[in-house]
Amino acid sequence: MPIDTDTMLRAAALWAQARAMKPAHPTADPKELDGDAILAAQALEAGAVIATDNISHLRLFAPTQPWSDLR
Repeated sequence: MPIDTDTMLRAAALWAQARAMKPAHPTADPKELDGDAILAAQALEAGAVIATDNISHLRLFAPTQPWSDLR
C-alpha cells in the first residue's frame, strides 16, 4: 500500500496521541515517527485489522489481532 501525505499526517497524529497519553506510550525514540504509527495509519486508511505479534504497541492505534488467531 503506498504511503501518501494523508497517511503520513495520520501517522503523525497517532504518534502525538501516544505521547500525549497519561502515562505516555511512546513506541520509538521521541524524535522518530516509527513504523508502528505508519503501519497503523495505513491500516486505518484501508479499514484493515493488523495481524501481529506486536499487539502492545499497535493496539494503541488500530484494530489488531494476534497471528495465532489466524490459524
